Amino acid sequence: MSLGETRKFNTFKVLRYADYEIRHSNVLAWLLHPSETHSVGDRFLEWFVRHINGRLEAAGLEILPEVDLAPLNVRVERELDYVNITIFFKREKYLITIENKTGPASAEHRDQIMAYEGTLRGKYEDYRIQSVLLTTSPDDKAQFPATAHMSWSSVRESIESLRVAGEFPSSSVQSFFRQYLELLENWLRPAGDGGFEGLLKEMRRVWEKDGEKGVRIRVPEAQADYRDTIVELAQQSRMNPKDLRKVVAGLLKRYGFKLHLTHNAAAGTDWLNWTNTDLSDAERKLGGGDLSLWWGMTFKRHTIRAGFYLHQSADKDTTRLDRLICFMESTPISRQEQYAIRNNGFGWHQVFDYQLLSTDELADLSAPEIRQELVRRLEEFMDSAEYRRIEDYFRCLAFRPDIPT
Repeated sequence: MSLGETRKFNTFKVLRYADYEIRHSNVLAWLLHPSETHSVGDRFLEWFVRHINGRLEAAGLEILPEVDLAPLNVRVERELDYVNITIFFKREKYLITIENKTGPASAEHRDQIMAYEGTLRGKYEDYRIQSVLLTTSPDDKAQFPATAHMSWSSVRESIESLRVAGEFPSSSVQSFFRQYLELLENWLRPAGDGGFEGLLKEMRRVWEKDGEKGVRIRVPEAQADYRDTIVELAQQSRMNPKDLRKVVAGLLKRYGFKLHLTHNAAAGTDWLNWTNTDLSDAERKLGGGDLSLWWGMTFKRHTIRAGFYLHQSADKDTTRLDRLICFMESTPISRQEQYAIRNNGFGWHQVFDYQLLSTDELADLSAPEIRQELVRRLEEFMDSAEYRRIEDYFRCLAFRPDIPT
């Protein structure tokens, strides 16, 4: 593009939604529901089911049964039990889960899908479940057992076919998809043809692995004149664990939580633990000052996780803690999921672990986008049934009607 050439306005580019997983999931879930305002009825859903069957057949797996695509038979959910998109076919008792990733397929995705699928099988015992992994890899690049892999390129082609055929009657919907398809086309360009944004994303990945020197070596000759600028932008757009911990700490303080912060410079890890009045009351009844109950977050450059912990100083009598752990192992927080208790050392015992942001997501998003997404996911997690279940478990465990509250 020459300097004098007019650039096209694109809403998504202005809002920086190109690699934002949640936004793509929202658009996809909207399209998949036959009665939504896109006005294409079940035509995209029909293509989606047919394409899944093609991927299953290619992998030698059992294809989906014939399902009724009528709106009353279809239910589409977002972030149900942490699954990006879930499609229920009520009459056929069939359930499709979609794990959406804005990067290439990896073994980590397989493990995540298996964990989510295990949860859903326990919750929807009378449903047959089919997992789908949606990534930027080509359709035939990911071979995971019993999982249908689908490429975002195929999704883009399907939407483009509907648009070209004039299936979107509303001018506003047509304008929406014109810009959205332009976004997808730029986003899905092969490496080396992704423009400056694609280059910057790749350089963030290189920095995490090889540092500044690696970035300088990898900058293509076509961008050599901008090497220093690219290095500076790659550095500035990386995630800083301490900065993120500060953002979360500010949020939790506003909620009135008690905080505890620690850091290990050698390991490049920052921790943030928090508790509240209910947990403080429960720990008092369970073990007095010797045993404490904490929610916690672990901040590393390649992942951000949340969890629940039991803590007792190493120099204290651990009899009460040992009895509690023994009880929890025989009477788990959830009968559907085993909460494996792990000794992390220094008196910390992990009861529950949950990934808030993955390695791929941290590499794909800029620092401001990471902060925004982390806060959103943390608030969503703290409002989840899982969060409440764990707190209720310990409150019930510590209940003593003979002790005034």
